[in-house]
Amino acid sequence: MDSPADLQLDAFYRVIAPYYDLDFAGLWQGADIAFYRRIAEAAGGPVLEMGCGTGRVLLPLARAGIEIDGMDASLPMLEQLRASLCAEPSAVRDRVVVIHGDIRSKDTGRRYPLVIAPANVLHSFLERNDQRAWLANVRRHLAPGGALCFDVFQPDYRRLTAAPEWLADVDRTDPRTGQRVRRYTRIEHELELQRFHVAMRWVIEDAEGRMVREESADVMQRWFTHGELENLLELEGLQFADCWGGFGGEPFGAGACVQIIRARLSVPNSPAPGPYRPDPS
Repeated sequence: MDSPADLQLDAFYRVIAPYYDLDFAGLWQGADIAFYRRIAEAAGGPVLEMGCGTGRVLLPLARAGIEIDGMDASLPMLEQLRASLCAEPSAVRDRVVVIHGDIRSKDTGRRYPLVIAPANVLHSFLERNDQRAWLANVRRHLAPGGALCFDVFQPDYRRLTAAPEWLADVDRTDPRTGQRVRRYTRIEHELELQRFHVAMRWVIEDAEGRMVREESADVMQRWFTHGELENLLELEGLQFADCWGGFGGEPFGAGACVQIIRARLSVPNSPAPGPYRPDPS
């Protein structure tokens, strides 16, 4: 699939791939990784991670002894994952299969007791057809009794109308080069379409403060309401089994800043569907 949105997403990840691991090393203080590890250990493996990127979640799970396949459409992100895998012990490498492919359509040829999609993967699918295609492919990969677990952020409605401005949200030293890396992010919302445009800019300086380079990337994303997710899953034969508002297992409710969904087949052991086809009408 190579719609304008797909091409923009691919270009975005080409730029951010070298920065991703260090920029997001402190995301949730690792609580999301610990959460998915618990879920994966309970499922027993193997696990399929859709949208695995550089392996921020995948690698800790593999180190914990979990057999895991990682799928992603971005070759630059997967190149970072493969480079990281080379530094891992052989026992860890042997637990991982890296798959280049579109998570809306790629078939691994395996079925899994657990499919995960951490870190807002669903936000990249702007249109309903793409959202349903992904869920149909998830269902195709679920073993009987299997579950899908994913997270999206819960919008803070008080901030959706705020004027967009550039905010410095990363300021770090790259341990590989000693260079200072500062990232600035600007978010502009399109409320009527539940979309938000994310622009990022990186400023890299040497130890003396001289500019080395500057890079930028942008992408459109979409946010989701709780009821909308319930309806979307139901359309593809999945239903909520659990919904948490935090990676410590807190129930979803007032004040939650994240929606963590675990869904199962509405009809246990139902056959996997064929590829999703949009309604021509």
